[in-house]
Amino acid sequence: MHGLIDGSSDEKSDIITIRNQLDGNDATYRKIAAKRVVNLMRSGENVQSLFSSMLRCVKTSDIELKKLIYLYLINYSSQEPEQAIMAVNTFIQDSQDENPLVRALAVRNMCRIRIESVAEHMIIPLKKCLCDPNPYVRKTSALSVSKLYDIIPESIENADIFNDLLALLHDGNPMVVANTTAAICEINERRTTPIFEFNSKTLHPVLNALHNSSEWCQILILDTVAKCVPEGHKAAKHLIERLEPFLKNRNPAVVVGAFKAIFMLMEYDKRSPMEIFPTIIPPFISLCSSAEPEIQYVVLQTVLLFVQKYPKALSKEIRFFFCKYNDPSFVKMVKLDIIIQVMQPVTVTVVLEELTEYTNEVDVAFVRKTIRCIGQIAVKIEASARRCVDILMTCLTGKADYAVEEAIIVICDILRKFPGDFESVLGPVCGSLERVNDPKAKASAIWLLGEFCQIIDKVDILLDPFLDTFHDEQPLVQLQILTALVKIFICKPDQTRDQLQFVLNEATKDSNVPDVKNRALLYWRLLSNDTSIAKSIIVFDKQTITDSGVHFDQSVLDELIKNMGTVSGVLHVVPSDFVRRVKYVPEDDSENLNEDELRNWVNARLTDETYLSLSVDFDPNNMYLRLVNKSPAQLSQFAVALNTNAIGLTIAQPPSFPEMLEFGDNAEVSVPIRLDPSQVGNIDKTDLQIALRTNVGNIFGTTRIPIEIATTADGNIGQDGFRMRFSSYQCGINVTVEATTIADDSLLAERNVFVVGKNNDTIYVSFSLSPQHIFVAELKPAGQNFIALVKAENNTFLPLIENNAPYLFAHK
Repeated sequence: MHGLIDGSSDEKSDIITIRNQLDGNDATYRKIAAKRVVNLMRSGENVQSLFSSMLRCVKTSDIELKKLIYLYLINYSSQEPEQAIMAVNTFIQDSQDENPLVRALAVRNMCRIRIESVAEHMIIPLKKCLCDPNPYVRKTSALSVSKLYDIIPESIENADIFNDLLALLHDGNPMVVANTTAAICEINERRTTPIFEFNSKTLHPVLNALHNSSEWCQILILDTVAKCVPEGHKAAKHLIERLEPFLKNRNPAVVVGAFKAIFMLMEYDKRSPMEIFPTIIPPFISLCSSAEPEIQYVVLQTVLLFVQKYPKALSKEIRFFFCKYNDPSFVKMVKLDIIIQVMQPVTVTVVLEELTEYTNEVDVAFVRKTIRCIGQIAVKIEASARRCVDILMTCLTGKADYAVEEAIIVICDILRKFPGDFESVLGPVCGSLERVNDPKAKASAIWLLGEFCQIIDKVDILLDPFLDTFHDEQPLVQLQILTALVKIFICKPDQTRDQLQFVLNEATKDSNVPDVKNRALLYWRLLSNDTSIAKSIIVFDKQTITDSGVHFDQSVLDELIKNMGTVSGVLHVVPSDFVRRVKYVPEDDSENLNEDELRNWVNARLTDETYLSLSVDFDPNNMYLRLVNKSPAQLSQFAVALNTNAIGLTIAQPPSFPEMLEFGDNAEVSVPIRLDPSQVGNIDKTDLQIALRTNVGNIFGTTRIPIEIATTADGNIGQDGFRMRFSSYQCGINVTVEATTIADDSLLAERNVFVVGKNNDTIYVSFSLSPQHIFVAELKPAGQNFIALVKAENNTFLPLIENNAPYLFAHK
């Protein structure tokens, strides 16, 4: 090893030496050689050539050596699949060893070799180990099922192994129960239908194991509880009370897990959030100041998600988030975001005093963000704008150039928000132009010169230095120079004509950036034709801006809240953006499906059914047409069009029709669709009008409007929002949906119909077509049918909902 590091020995000779030691009979040298191989492997060296020698060492009673060999096999088995199969017998023998440590070691590692031919042989020994008398082996086997399912899902489905796994939920050892719960959740995520659903009734054995589990197991169980949907507000309250003690756990991961679970269960509790917050917030907040910096960061990122939904909940605890002198930069940054979110008018004074101190720090990134936060406060709380501008003026006259640059950027936003109120700051800004080097700050300063050219004296002289370095500037700055000069030329044509001509000539050279060149050509043509037209396009009153703090779309926020404590919740990136998972479709879900079961065909009503019959179905991205030729003649030259409709459903791109359709033949066509708000019309019509062109003429028809694809992800208004709207809405309909049952929660959620509460058999849901059109409904079983009471602010869409109630609320 020493020779390999210092270069005094040839690598090949060292590999030969290791191979000889592995193949030798001396057990001591064999273990030393195995350690050297693993060290080389971890340092990035390719030791694949030793695979056969390492494989021969796997039959040993030395557990330490066996661990080393297993580690090597897992790493290189995918590159040597033919030789890896030779280790199967050893794995099987080890899974039957007298020592439970060896049995568990074999089970753990044999399921990590991602080769189907090897994994197939592991099913039988794994089934035996699930019933092992030793709990350590059972808990290891439980997690191994999910690992093996990821490699060979179909074989696991057919092996009837799930019954053995589910039986472990009632195991007497809490670690076995926790691992089993984790395995079930992982398998459910890889399956279109779950093998087992956790709810208020099935969660009892898991909760019973919670207090006696290790901290790692508690985290797994708490994550499962967070995904559980309680059967009413009493069950939710009971679960919250059982989880509250874990907020005081010494392990921060357990605290975050308990907080997430309680946070999710609050949606189903009748109590208002303000009643629950005094219990759950203090122990969570204490982590923000007492834990290690890395733990603080995770907790603070979780708090940031929390205050997005409840910004006033922590307004009184805002001082907890003030930055300490020894806080790392990454912690300070998150604290600033939280301060802006929870700040209220009553605390703005103390916050601005604190931020003023931060502007004197030496951390450049922290000072820049502090100045941005001051600008956000000015925009968010108008009464504080004057004080914020005074602080920014202090930054402008300070010694730090980076503070000057950031202050200029922020001043642009303030002047947009308060036109005519703070134009006195333009003088100090113009006096600081020589200190600006950052491209974004330069662009902001130049924007100010162009936007306020009528009140800035000698603006052409102020722009001259930027013209001298035009070719050296970033495209962002070049674009602003170009636009500013055009604005000044429109307002003061005699002062900047030569400057504008120079910039237009420079910007339209072939060597320039295409964006800059295209904009220069556009301005040139505008100014060549009619200056008044150019003025109406370029010089106009800008719209005011809103708070620019941290904000997420409601659907994104809900997804991030579900993933609190995970990588997704810490980085604030939804899992679908960095994880792609293919789900397995069990045979029970896919076999024996005929054509009619694959699609829910609805016959369209045609004006002329002599030539063909038309059936229609929809999903969020496609409209499906089934054409049947009923005429003796061939049908061809197909095309389809949709009339304007209440949800703006349009054809995204022309579909591929068959070239011709003989008598009696049928064809299915997928038509890409999209929702276009500009195409909304005929709101009073509850049917979708379709036009179908053929070689024998045009055929017109109608079918239902698929309102279920128009529901939006922000329709979950929670229990408080539901109660308010259900009592205040005056418009409503009663619909009886016959011969079917209410869809389960997951199916309703797929349609963006959100369950906000349950009371016995009655289900309360909310959904929306837009932020202006929110609906609430009460779904109540009635024998073989169910009744839907849907209420809305007005009657606009109620007839359409009545026409589509089965597609919104019923089980398929």
